[in-house]
Amino acid sequence: MDLDAARSQQKQVATALHMLATLVLCAMTVLLLNGASDRAREQDETLVWQAMASRYLQAGDVDAAWQPPEELRFASLKLEADTDAGIVLTARSLDDLRTFDNTHLEIAAGISAEVDCLAEAIYYEARSETFVGQLAVAQVILNRVDNRNYPNSICGVVYQGSERRTGCQFTFTCDGSMVREPRGRSWRRSQLVSQHAFMGFGRDVTRRATHYHTVAVDPYWNDGLVRTRRIGTHIFYRFPTRRERVAGIVRERDA
Repeated sequence: MDLDAARSQQKQVATALHMLATLVLCAMTVLLLNGASDRAREQDETLVWQAMASRYLQAGDVDAAWQPPEELRFASLKLEADTDAGIVLTARSLDDLRTFDNTHLEIAAGISAEVDCLAEAIYYEARSETFVGQLAVAQVILNRVDNRNYPNSICGVVYQGSERRTGCQFTFTCDGSMVREPRGRSWRRSQLVSQHAFMGFGRDVTRRATHYHTVAVDPYWNDGLVRTRRIGTHIFYRFPTRRERVAGIVRERDA
């Protein structure tokens, strides 16, 4: 084989490898976008549920013959692979909207109530904090919902023990703070942070914390917990693992 032929063959192999790499990259991109679109679809549908809940709460009892408004018939956008265009953006309708009744609206109202409970906790516990500080307080509540030691709903976690003079988990629920209703820019911001946290945007900035307190106090209960970090004026803690309990490790350094 002469030199020119060898060079030509090498060039063909290099071209083939480049095309193969391009195809693999495209395939991976499509898979990633499809995964992202599934998450976006879930978040879009959550927003639709909230919109429906708001209408339900404003209107009161809704007749069983209620039909969804036209703008809700296509609630989500989805990225799909296409042989000609590569990737196309399509509308995805909610599942079987024609069967919606009051039961579905009550579920939506329940979601709205959960978001409101989370917003109230953010407002009364951390309205002077930065966005990250407020998100951290919200994350503690969500972490408790996922923990078997606490109620399995946001409202249940936030108002746990509030019916007693002592024993409430969040001070604002039993110290009279709620006499003054949330309002103004701080309340609107708390609602936005609540929606952000509820829909799962962002990472857990607390490192799985289930407890916190302000830097102004040093409560007795933090001795049995692992300190995860300080954010703003709050210090956060989590339950120790079995290994940590055996080793007697109950604190970690701040980030």
